[in-house]
Amino acid sequence: MKKQTPLAVWLLGFVLLSLYVHLLPRFFDAGHVPHWFAYWAGFFVLAYLVSRFLLKLQGLGQLGMERHRGWLKNLATGFMIGFGVYALKYFAFWRLGKFEVAGLQELAFILPMLGQALLAMFFSSILNDITIRGYWYAFFRRRQLLAWYVFAATILYALDDVWNAGPDPMNLVFSAILGATFAYTVLKTGAIWMSLGLHWGGNMMYRVLYGFDGNGVWQLENVREAPFYDWVSLAVTALMLPAVYFVLKSKYKQPLQLERRGDLPQSYT
Repeated sequence: MKKQTPLAVWLLGFVLLSLYVHLLPRFFDAGHVPHWFAYWAGFFVLAYLVSRFLLKLQGLGQLGMERHRGWLKNLATGFMIGFGVYALKYFAFWRLGKFEVAGLQELAFILPMLGQALLAMFFSSILNDITIRGYWYAFFRRRQLLAWYVFAATILYALDDVWNAGPDPMNLVFSAILGATFAYTVLKTGAIWMSLGLHWGGNMMYRVLYGFDGNGVWQLENVREAPFYDWVSLAVTALMLPAVYFVLKSKYKQPLQLERRGDLPQSYT
């Protein structure tokens, strides 16, 4: 019987990836593009090394990046759902008076901002998806503990978000809703692609509205803050879970069941 990699080693690898993701950007200028490309590339090198030599896996594919049949469709479907749910949320904000729209920004501002957002939000999303969901999916799957995967990945995602938003109770609930949805798609598909699409699409719609400095596609005026809007945000964001549930309901069975039939890619065995 093949010896299991100790939990302490998995925790060490997770800490290494998390510290890289959250701490390294603090040491360079946020507007310096070459630094970001080096940072993103460096993460994949580190993740490969951790996977291959620390965890004794076969590489990034076993951290949820297996390009199974339909992976690109899952990515696109996730993006559309994530983008659409966030668009619905911001439409509700506008109708409920959270902000007023004065007009559109200049095209010379919109196009570069959207291009930057597509790239930056993709990489920020995939780094998080590998570190939280792909990484721990590999652990729970190897230990035959997938019944606990969604719960654990949800808690880890909510706690991980404290790096950016602080220990705000409402934000923890919001992150838990998203985290449960993201983790559910990984459990059902055996890979991070739909989760990545959801994450990327939602983040992209956020940048469409708010940009990187509060200035998105539209010129917003009289922006209001109130607890009521936080509850609206939670209620609309929660729609993402039933949306992906119905998309995946008839398409997938549990990855563990697939493994028993021998239908998983060879790198998963």
